[in-house]
Amino acid sequence: MISGSKYLLLFSLFSLCSFAANQSVARPHLHCDAPKHDFGTVIGGSSITNEFVLTNRGDEPVIISKIKNCCGVNSAISPMEILPGSNAVCKAVFATRNRYGKQDKQILIASNDKKHPYYELKMMGTLRKPVEFTPRLVRLGTLLQDDEVSQTITATNLLEKAVELKSVSSTIKGVTAQIVGGIDDPAIEKRNWTIKLKTFLPLALGKLRGSIQLNFSTGTVDIPVLGTVKPIIQVVPGQIRFSARSTNSTERLVMLRSGDGRPFEILSADLESADGSVKTEKLADDRWQCKLSIIPNSLSEKSTLRIMTSSKLQPAITIPLTMAR
Repeated sequence: MISGSKYLLLFSLFSLCSFAANQSVARPHLHCDAPKHDFGTVIGGSSITNEFVLTNRGDEPVIISKIKNCCGVNSAISPMEILPGSNAVCKAVFATRNRYGKQDKQILIASNDKKHPYYELKMMGTLRKPVEFTPRLVRLGTLLQDDEVSQTITATNLLEKAVELKSVSSTIKGVTAQIVGGIDDPAIEKRNWTIKLKTFLPLALGKLRGSIQLNFSTGTVDIPVLGTVKPIIQVVPGQIRFSARSTNSTERLVMLRSGDGRPFEILSADLESADGSVKTEKLADDRWQCKLSIIPNSLSEKSTLRIMTSSKLQPAITIPLTMAR
């Protein structure tokens, strides 16, 4: 038989274990039956709203301390303290303006639920552009400085409401954009716009990198523009380097040719801040060569070969003369 003292001890241990077990169950537990909202494929430009119903499945209040929203999402929860068995609503608004393609937006809810300290909600789907463009990327290719290029962009309103094209502009030096035409369809309030790109002379040498900006009432859209501008007269090499200083004369050769086959003349070729001589010779196929005889010891940071040509857009060509370091 179990003595009274032993029975009392066993009863106390059993009660303590039961109390500990009950204490382990008593905790806040944040839950949402539908934590992911798939809004499907819609046309961007307006806001998408969803209400997530949050439930406390625990035995203690869920206390929400912070809400972390992904870019473009704004949300609010009421109430911020959810009693056991009660609900709260998280109202989330996703601003889709200037956002296109697949979207996966997170909302993280920080609370005293130790098992889910950051409970995750999601809004996902695909956004179509309110205005469609053809082409979506403008490739101007390789241009010469005096090339005149005309490129047309067609913009079509995809919304069942009027959209205003307020202005167009270019971020590229030497490229302009203007609205040259449009078609209205009052029945469905759609509109097609025609935007024409033009180059004006002379174009800056190097890579063309920038965009055409279309400012609609639904937001600003950028259309990338790519291209490369080469000089009318192409020079090889573009810089003449000397490997060692010397008082002896060193020979170098510079070749010039027309970028598009148009003939040109070299009017003069002179060394600046350098001792030596230059001889020019006209070759076949609209090419020229300059033979340099230079004393490397005479070079300085200002030393150049300056060539004057008959080209109106490229009348002067300057080639640096440098010492290798």
